[in-house]
Amino acid sequence: MDDIPPVLLRILRFLFERRTLFQLLRPYEWWLRRKYPNPALPQFSYQVTIHTIRNLYGRRGKIAWASLFFPSEFLHAAHLIPFYPEIATGLVAALRFAQLPLAAAEKAWFSQDLCSYHRGGIGMSLLRLFPRPDFLFATSSICHGTVGFFEVLREIWNVPLFLVDVPKQWTRDAERYVAEQLTNIARRLEREWHVRFVWDKPFLLSNRTREILLEVEALRQRKDRMLLPPTKNLDYLPYYYEFLGEETSRCFAERLKEELAKPSKTLPHRLIWLHLKPFYSGELPALLEKLGLGVVYEEFTTPFPEELSPSSPLKSLARKILWASEILATSRGRISGILEALKRYDAEGVIQCTQWGCRQSQGMVMLLREKLLEAGYPVLFLDGDHLDRRHSAPEQLRTRLEAFLEVLEGRGSF
Repeated sequence: MDDIPPVLLRILRFLFERRTLFQLLRPYEWWLRRKYPNPALPQFSYQVTIHTIRNLYGRRGKIAWASLFFPSEFLHAAHLIPFYPEIATGLVAALRFAQLPLAAAEKAWFSQDLCSYHRGGIGMSLLRLFPRPDFLFATSSICHGTVGFFEVLREIWNVPLFLVDVPKQWTRDAERYVAEQLTNIARRLEREWHVRFVWDKPFLLSNRTREILLEVEALRQRKDRMLLPPTKNLDYLPYYYEFLGEETSRCFAERLKEELAKPSKTLPHRLIWLHLKPFYSGELPALLEKLGLGVVYEEFTTPFPEELSPSSPLKSLARKILWASEILATSRGRISGILEALKRYDAEGVIQCTQWGCRQSQGMVMLLREKLLEAGYPVLFLDGDHLDRRHSAPEQLRTRLEAFLEVLEGRGSF
């Protein structure tokens, strides 16, 4: 699907701009609910996808684009429709469509050295294939490229950008600083766009989802439970970010818990997965399963350890933003969190698929390797790209994983 003739591209763009066309999905949604009144997780995800497409492209409300670690509860409380372009670009890659927007971004002089999540989002924006935003929200935490990415999106779409500057250390002053920024954003939305915030329902749903996900984590710590194929949980990222604060995420968590409620097939080795994964192919999960390399925990699906407080909503969200930055962007917080998770899940080692162009994942590689090996845990760093197939090397991937398996089984060094 990557090579689309210009005429077909113009037709696609024309169709994507016809909001009434997407409202025609409503009868199909009704039929799906009648056919699958109690859907299993795959069918449930399909129904959610159709509903989300209708909401976004049918423009059933104001659309807020947000960076991955901007809390969705803020957007749901403002009655905005969240759209996370970094997550959506992963879906574009899974549909084998990513090379087209990547090429569009590169044609506009965005270097291949930039993260492909950002290049893909820029390309989809330049092609006008993503739903037009009304607002942009971003934090400076985790990824240093996010600020630049959203500033480019502001230029492309000519819409307001609300940026939250996140300090490197989580302190009381930092909490106050981030909460003040969120307060100013909320006040401006209320004053200039007449947005009305209602915190109770999104916070209630987010807290309930968190409780269920903690139960899911407890189930995954058991030796007779495992999500297969390996890394499958990373396909559910929208429920951990975009839909958190909606009924959708709570229903997802319930179904995930049901899936893990009974003993299942497991693989011999229990591993922790850092960062994300290549979304353009199912080859990696299949290879992991074939080699018996199971994944029992993913770094990017960790629930916030605190309940959100509707009585002090912006302070709660400030704490959530700072927590994410602490556990994913600082070496101290990240390494201690990984070591604690290795013990909690009784895992044998760590794999990280290091994203080409990602400073956050590449910049900590040597320190991670040193500290994990020092603690007695083998670690494998797979170089590549999560979206761009041009940086894939299937045979090298197989060789590296086979060598890592020998280390786990005590037959080699790594």
